[in-house]
Amino acid sequence: MRRHARQSWLMLLIATAALTFTNLQDLSAEEAPLKDHEVEFFETKIRPVLIKHCYECHAADAKSIRGGLLLDTRAGTLQGGDSGPSIVPGKPEESMLLESLRFESYEMPPSGKLSDEIIQDFETWIKMGAPDPRKGESKVVSQQIDLEQGRQFWSFQPVKQSNPPQVTEQAWKQNPIDAFIRSKQQALQPSELADRTTLVRRLYYDLTGLPPTPAQIDKYLNDTSEDATARLVDQLLDSPHFGERWGRYWLDVARFSQSTGGGRSLLYNSAWRYRNYVIDSFNEDKPFHQFIKEQISGDLLDSDDIRERQDQLIATAFLLLGPTNYEQQDKEQLRMDVIDEQIQTIGRSFLGMTLGCARCHDHKFDPIPASDYYALAGILRSTRVLTPGNVSGWTKRPLPLPGQQEQARIEYEKALAQLMSAQKASQKELKQLKAELNTITLDDSSATLVGDWKQSTFYKDFIGKGYIHDQQQAKGKKLVKFTPRQLKSGRYDVQLAYNSAESRASRVPVTIKTATGQQTVYVNQRVQPTDGTFASLGKFDFRGTEEEEIVVSNEGTDGYVIVDAIRFVSIPVSTSASETEPEVNPEYEQTLSKIKATQRKIKSIRDEIAERKQNAPPEVPEIMSVYEGEEPGDYHLLIRGNVHQLGKKVPRGFLSVAQTESAPAIPADASGRLQLAEWVASPENPLTARVYANRVWQHLFGAGLVRTVDNFGVRGETPSHPELLDYLAQRLIENGWSTKDLIREIVLSRTYRLSSHSTAAQRAADPDNRLLTHQNHRRLDAEAIRDTILFVSGDLDLKQHDQTVRPGTKSEYGYEFKNNYRSVYIPVFRNRLHELLAVFDFPDPNLSVGRRNTSTLSTQALYLMNNPFVMQQGEQIARRVHHDYPADQSARIDALFRIMLGRLPYATEKANAERFLKLSQTETASEQIEAWTAFCQTMIACIDFRYIQ
Repeated sequence: MRRHARQSWLMLLIATAALTFTNLQDLSAEEAPLKDHEVEFFETKIRPVLIKHCYECHAADAKSIRGGLLLDTRAGTLQGGDSGPSIVPGKPEESMLLESLRFESYEMPPSGKLSDEIIQDFETWIKMGAPDPRKGESKVVSQQIDLEQGRQFWSFQPVKQSNPPQVTEQAWKQNPIDAFIRSKQQALQPSELADRTTLVRRLYYDLTGLPPTPAQIDKYLNDTSEDATARLVDQLLDSPHFGERWGRYWLDVARFSQSTGGGRSLLYNSAWRYRNYVIDSFNEDKPFHQFIKEQISGDLLDSDDIRERQDQLIATAFLLLGPTNYEQQDKEQLRMDVIDEQIQTIGRSFLGMTLGCARCHDHKFDPIPASDYYALAGILRSTRVLTPGNVSGWTKRPLPLPGQQEQARIEYEKALAQLMSAQKASQKELKQLKAELNTITLDDSSATLVGDWKQSTFYKDFIGKGYIHDQQQAKGKKLVKFTPRQLKSGRYDVQLAYNSAESRASRVPVTIKTATGQQTVYVNQRVQPTDGTFASLGKFDFRGTEEEEIVVSNEGTDGYVIVDAIRFVSIPVSTSASETEPEVNPEYEQTLSKIKATQRKIKSIRDEIAERKQNAPPEVPEIMSVYEGEEPGDYHLLIRGNVHQLGKKVPRGFLSVAQTESAPAIPADASGRLQLAEWVASPENPLTARVYANRVWQHLFGAGLVRTVDNFGVRGETPSHPELLDYLAQRLIENGWSTKDLIREIVLSRTYRLSSHSTAAQRAADPDNRLLTHQNHRRLDAEAIRDTILFVSGDLDLKQHDQTVRPGTKSEYGYEFKNNYRSVYIPVFRNRLHELLAVFDFPDPNLSVGRRNTSTLSTQALYLMNNPFVMQQGEQIARRVHHDYPADQSARIDALFRIMLGRLPYATEKANAERFLKLSQTETASEQIEAWTAFCQTMIACIDFRYIQ
């Protein structure tokens, strides 16, 4: 006992000594002096970078410490932040700081990736053991976003009731918008109003995306009444082309595409229905808050109107249209990637917020904690959008039909189901009846072939793996021999299986050899077999001897000879019958009779099924649409955004910083999408109305009051006219969220109708025209350029279209765009765009884009000079003006300018045109057309053709 106690005491002493020694070793390593070259490397290569690029967000004195990470002390750098240690000395590949600098996990610094040389310095430093002479303890950083402080930011403040300021000039008092604009200009004088010729062209393009015809221009110019402009605006707002113009703007935001983009890039075959839903919604002036609700939660809304119900379901394709790699094999990662894309799109499109930045950590700039991101993720995760499979898919549903069509379809499907059930029962009965007969079947694969017989499966319902035919060749030299060695002695009905057609032989010789002799029977294979598959060759006695066989020949035949199988059906004979005249058993005859009756019944059912299918109601279209999840619930916060590292569960909800007093509660048994839609579309939401009003303003002036139209956060710009933005948002809400009413008020303002000509004083005081002392020159977008070229040539198809992807298209790759309909109906693929659209800055359909890039590139000029489409349309325009003005060149030039630019040529322009045509003067009509084609192409390439003044 005492010995055991001494041993235990000794072991404890040894262990304690060992632990103490280890701690001393660690302490020694901790306090080991750094070498001079290590200090020099840190001070020259590492510390300056940390100070310049990192301390703003990761130092103790930073205004807001991001990610709980301090990099201003050695201890803080080693400890790391919310996501774990930032460096592991000696192990660069395990160091998160290096990952972030490489833009592999996080992207640091957010201002842009550092040079490769700097990143290599950090890798070298970490390999050295991360020597760091800095002292100081790591302070525990509370990484809680101050939501109350965040709510003080302008975009999270409630929309205020803004009264127009007082202005002195009478002309600027007519429209409240003008008072807001003029009050900020102070002594800076605005430009005069645009002339009416310029204004009519501006209105047509802004509201319909098409130029006015000379007749439409004259009609407006000749109307001198005070309300002429207002009546023109109403006419254009009522045009079906309004929805095509303004719907395309929303399709940019909704990242509309007709292909998935990821992996092998599948086609969204019914995406066109969402496109047309958007166009129709703008034409019908659907209230924007309803438009929001339908796209987020249309499947959860109620309606007794069939058209409205169709719209509600089609609208939810908004959640499915994103770029997705459905081949992703980590299905949990795929699911979360889809949700992340949905959150980003909802955030940018409706709220003007970059919510995706909060997937891995709290938002770096905006008051959006990661918990808000996962509150939204729980809502969308409780929504079913994916279908299972090695290659996953997206959810679909049948499109609801009007009452009579729906009833007709239901009755058809019910009748068809009954027929299919009756057919199945009869086939089962036939199988049982045949089982009562003793049968042996020999497939063509077991036969001995003489000559070249071809295997085929072209006609279905064959026996075994297929059938053979003689290829209608080598007549008299081909045989198929069946040897029924397993037959027991007795009488059999011998049957041949084949498929019938007009190309078959009408007299196929089949020889049956038995022990008692042989007999040749001729089969007409143009006639369907008795039971649909087998035709009887007759009844024969077999003894089971080796010389017995069935031989099919193609000798003397006049068509294809088909051989599928031979069947032997045993025929029981009465025991009382004589050997010379065997009598067939009556039960066998009855069974045969039943088989024939059942076969006739099956044929009758098949015929009825075929007839009903031929006269069936139209197929129910299938649409992209989402469903409520079967098990809705909250979801976890993911550590560093990793789907395989679950953190705490986060209750489903909305953005805390923009929470409204009347925000709806989410029921436990629902996804929360309906409540999310109600919160987004609420007039109390400080973001939604502002963001949309700003988008409308941007499309009419070329820049928003907030120029970062997709970002109303800290990194975005502040509004140039905050009171005006709130006024517009309030007017939008007061007018029932009407887009057309908001547009009407803006385009009838004096500000919108100003000339685009600016003075030197205006440019010097306000180079970006933020004070709107004049209208902005704006280049036509890609669709308007293409549509105008086709419109002035007379080739533009102005009808609305449904599916425009050519039938049979399986892939976007190599797709050819050949039609002349409006550009909004051109198929949009993520890996292939129409060439003209791509050249003139069509937005990336992988992203939600509220403001397109406007570039000036040599490729654009080259396209207008050399592309066959432009050259062909130039010739078409030339032929058009030649047809309308065959003899008068001066009138022809005037007409061309009015058709293409909406105005008459200036004197210098006309002189230059006449000089060019004189230099190109030719004698033949074809040569004249060639010269005029060159002139028309020059007009297409000119600035005034591509710009709105």
